[in-house]
Amino acid sequence: MRHSDAEPSSSIAWSLAKALPDTPGWVDIRGMLLSGRATVSGGETIDAGFVVRAVSGALAVAGVVGCPPPDAIVRAVDGVTDMTPVIAQRDNAAHVGQALATCQTSRSGKRWTPERAVLHGLTAPPLSSPPDDVPVRLLREDERLDHLPSELGFEIGQVRGTTPVGVAVVEDRPVSFCYPCWVTETLWDVSIDTLEAYRRRGLAARVVQFMIARMQKGGREPVWGAMESNVASLELAAKLGFTPVDDIVVFSRGPWAYVTRGFDEAPGAQGSPA
Repeated sequence: MRHSDAEPSSSIAWSLAKALPDTPGWVDIRGMLLSGRATVSGGETIDAGFVVRAVSGALAVAGVVGCPPPDAIVRAVDGVTDMTPVIAQRDNAAHVGQALATCQTSRSGKRWTPERAVLHGLTAPPLSSPPDDVPVRLLREDERLDHLPSELGFEIGQVRGTTPVGVAVVEDRPVSFCYPCWVTETLWDVSIDTLEAYRRRGLAARVVQFMIARMQKGGREPVWGAMESNVASLELAAKLGFTPVDDIVVFSRGPWAYVTRGFDEAPGAQGSPA
């Protein structure tokens, strides 16, 4: 059955999530379907194909399963910013790309381009131990973020009301951040960012390990996603004991992140891309 309009997240979204495996390759799309913040269009079965779109507050992302009608894909990206990604799989990437090619260019003249994202699972102990002289804890609800760049401050300010955010603290200020972008029954998608002046000091490793331990208490294992071109993220994943287990295809029109609304021309991507 084809939807003429997007259906709100409901039993349809729940049933579609249950029809997909709870594996790293589906953590983003299943997390979207289970979030209660998504709409579904184009179909209501895996075989028919469908588009899931999560645009709520600052959140903006779309995902495509199977080969739904091209117009459903085009409608899903209508009005999104240049920083909104579209997630596909290897077996439907050509279909998604053809649909997106019919879209008008963005205000900045950019078109949708695909890139492979490598998904990693935690399979070994870390190769290096992070420093233990930096406090790591959860971000407090009323903690000030005015020392952060506007894009990152906006992102963290939006998500901390809905999910726990781990932080590494230097001179009483949080400078490295990690939180679950999407959550399924047994997995969580790692999102991480560190202020540029504090990178290459082991802080990201420390805060990621803190969140891994916290999420494992709830029975959830981490999934680390990194674009194939993001060498630094791939290297950090290896140091933390992650190894590649799957991949997806991400279409974008420039630097992007999941939490992006209002920052169409940000200078760089925020956090983990998957």
